[in-house]
Amino acid sequence: MAASASLKATSSFGIKFAVFCPKQSFGQPNRLTCSFSTFNKKNGGGGGNVGGKNQKAKSRKKSCVIAASSKAVADELLREKLKRRTRSEKEFDIDRVIQYGDVGSHVPVMLGEVLEVFLQSAHFAGLRSFVDCTVGAAGHSVAIIESHPELKMYVGMDVDPAAHERARTRIKAVLNDVSSTRSSDLRTYTVLKNFRFIKPVLAELDDECLAAGVDGILMDLGMSSMQVDNAQRGFSVIGDGPLDMRMDPQASLKAEDILNSWPHTEVGRILRDYGEESNWHSLQKKIVKARESGGLHTTSELVDLIRGSTARAKGNISSNHTPRVIKFVADSF
Repeated sequence: MAASASLKATSSFGIKFAVFCPKQSFGQPNRLTCSFSTFNKKNGGGGGNVGGKNQKAKSRKKSCVIAASSKAVADELLREKLKRRTRSEKEFDIDRVIQYGDVGSHVPVMLGEVLEVFLQSAHFAGLRSFVDCTVGAAGHSVAIIESHPELKMYVGMDVDPAAHERARTRIKAVLNDVSSTRSSDLRTYTVLKNFRFIKPVLAELDDECLAAGVDGILMDLGMSSMQVDNAQRGFSVIGDGPLDMRMDPQASLKAEDILNSWPHTEVGRILRDYGEESNWHSLQKKIVKARESGGLHTTSELVDLIRGSTARAKGNISSNHTPRVIKFVADSF
């Protein structure tokens, strides 16, 4: 995930400074912008005399010290943010995150745990076939391919066309990398399909593999930062966007269709059974009432409705299950 941080302070020796760490691109050097303004109350900056020149020289030295110190602080802030994004209990390896994270937008979660699990299985018979059912930006997949030179068949599946294209490009780059540790006869396939079709996909690609069984399967369920960060996809409750929530943009059912046209009893059942909302009946009535004034069409409209109906969501909308439940239903058809 891209990270940003800012730091402002006034030093004890009269140097005001600000450090801005813009959005970080993985694999790129940390582009740090520093702005300094120096002043000296006693002599007004030296006035061009020798003492003033010495003072300016000292100020420049102090500025360099502050720049180095501030960069270290900004780097640590970025490091902590990246570690939180990994959701991992393993020792944090920032080089590995940068290596396998998609440039500028994505951190593969629990990468250490994923690699450990499949390395353990490889001790028995080797990981000869592997399916990533939610390939996303291919962070996990690239790590698996490079960690298992015995791998003979790789299949990456995703229902999101944007994610599928990113994954295809990254895996192709690995195959073209002469320094890669991958098997020379590795067969790779990236498939634009929901993982519910894993059996027919494998049957089409390799009958023998389907009959013998796959050595490893990975499912990283849920939304990724690539989808949430794009407000126009309708997944985020922070940025305003259309009530879409489709993982597959070609699918016919949108979240707004469920909220605005499904029978009120079915909307209530979704909130009660899937969302486990204690006040599902109140939410149901407000959703139906909103139809009288044109319905709900943006994420901000849904967020406002939830905040007005649910006590626990007044301060933190992410604690409410309703948006996730509506997304789940929209992607189940």
